[in-house]
Amino acid sequence: MAESKNNRKTQYSAPALEKGLDILELLSQEAEGLSVSEIASSLDKSVGELFRMLVVLEQRGYVSNLPSSDKYILSLKMFNLAHRFPPVKRLTGAASPVMKRLSLQAEQSCHMVIYYDGKGHVVVQQDSPSERMFSVRLGAEAPLINTCSGHLLLAYAADDEREIMLKKIPAHHKKSSKKALKELVEKVLGQGFENVTSGQAYGVQDIGFPVYDYSGQIAAALVMPYLAHIDGSNSTSVEQAHELVAVASRDISAALGYDSAV
Repeated sequence: MAESKNNRKTQYSAPALEKGLDILELLSQEAEGLSVSEIASSLDKSVGELFRMLVVLEQRGYVSNLPSSDKYILSLKMFNLAHRFPPVKRLTGAASPVMKRLSLQAEQSCHMVIYYDGKGHVVVQQDSPSERMFSVRLGAEAPLINTCSGHLLLAYAADDEREIMLKKIPAHHKKSSKKALKELVEKVLGQGFENVTSGQAYGVQDIGFPVYDYSGQIAAALVMPYLAHIDGSNSTSVEQAHELVAVASRDISAALGYDSAV
C-alpha cells in the first residue's frame, strides 16, 4: 500500500503551482529583479503564461514591482513566513538580546547561521555600533566548506547527518576531499570553536561557536566577523572578542534549554 501511495505522489502534477514556485525560486537569485520577458526567457515560458501568475503573486504580497520599472523582485513575505516557524522563532527570540549585547560589548557585528538544504542561512544578524563595521546580510547563504559557520555546522552534525549535508552541497560550491574534511571536523571538535581568516573579505577574522538546543544537538553557529582597524582603535582585541562570543553562545544555548552539566 505504501508503495502505491508513493507512485501516486510522483504522478501528481499542478502546472500552475509549479510555475508560481519556479518564479519565486528564480527571483530569489536576482537581487536587481527581472522583467516579465526576462522571467519568461529564463523559465522557457511565454509571457502570456506567466503574466497572470505574477499579478496574483503581487496581489498576495510575494513579489513586488520596482517603482518606475517593469522589473519584479521577491518581497520579504516568504522570509517572514519562515520566521513564524516555531523552532526558528524560538531561536531568534533567544538569540536577539544576547547578540545585541555582544555587538555592544565588542563593537563588532555578529550573526547566527542555521543549516538548510546544503547551505547555511543567516537567520539573525546584529550590526556593530561602530562607524566602521563589516556585517553579513540577514538571509544570506553561507557555503558549508569555506565559511566559519559552515565548518561548525558540519563538525557538530552527527556522522550520518553530515553525509547527507555533504551530498546536498550545491554543485557550484567548493567541495573538499574526505581527508581534508576529516581533519577539519577533528580540529573544530577538538578546540570547541572555529577561528579562521574570512574566505570572503580581506581583513576579517571569523570567530564562531556552536549553539546547542535542549537536546544537546547543534542548533546554529554564532559567528563574529571581527574587523581589525588599521589604526589600532578597536575597543576589544581578537582574544577578548573570542571570549565574548564564547559567553554569548553559552547564554543562547542556555536560553534554548541546553544544560552543559548533563
